[in-house]
Amino acid sequence: MALRERLLAAAPSRREWELIGALGAALVLLAILVVAGTLTRFDQFALDHLMPWLRPSAVSHNSSAGYWRPFPLGISTGAKLVDTLTYPCSLLISAIVVGAAALVFWRNGRHLTALGLGTAWAVGNAIEWAGKHTLTRSALYGTTDGVRIHVGSYDDSFPSGHMIRGIIVSYAAVLLLEGRWSWAIAVWAALVGPALVLQSAHTPTDVFGGALIGLILLVFMRAAARSELAPQRQRKL
Repeated sequence: MALRERLLAAAPSRREWELIGALGAALVLLAILVVAGTLTRFDQFALDHLMPWLRPSAVSHNSSAGYWRPFPLGISTGAKLVDTLTYPCSLLISAIVVGAAALVFWRNGRHLTALGLGTAWAVGNAIEWAGKHTLTRSALYGTTDGVRIHVGSYDDSFPSGHMIRGIIVSYAAVLLLEGRWSWAIAVWAALVGPALVLQSAHTPTDVFGGALIGLILLVFMRAAARSELAPQRQRKL
């Protein structure tokens, strides 16, 4: 099959383009609402009631520790378990998983599948970087000893890169396992969002934004992978 024909076969279908458009519109609307402060009370509720381990003076999203270990030292066992759950979504581990999957598919002749995974990971991280460097939300506050403290790390935490990478890693695993254990992978992916809020890494709107971006990229990855699969296997992936 000629390269042009292969690329056309890997393009999303009309319904998939419609889905991408709907998800993209939802993402733009969410970003506008976040920047405008319309959803600040929603996020503030999460800080007040859904983040048991939030320590405003200690919260930082700029530490390099999360790249090479699943959790900070000295935190509670519960916090360590939650952090471990989301560790596959970290930049380093997700790069290893997606890179390994792409290498396997490339060597097996499934070049578009490999390129789809690698491109989705790169684009997802680029969108995360752009969002966090251009979008700023209203101040959110934590409480320490009865004192309200501005948690500055949430000012520019939209969207969640961990959520984006979680969806990409999940699909890479589904492809590698050829649809086996899809239910377990889906359960893990569904738990990533709540875990990110619980561990004080992201607000709910950060997670929703990341999920929308991840789902858009998932449509493209699935279209690329489907073009190289036998018809009887396409439904599984």
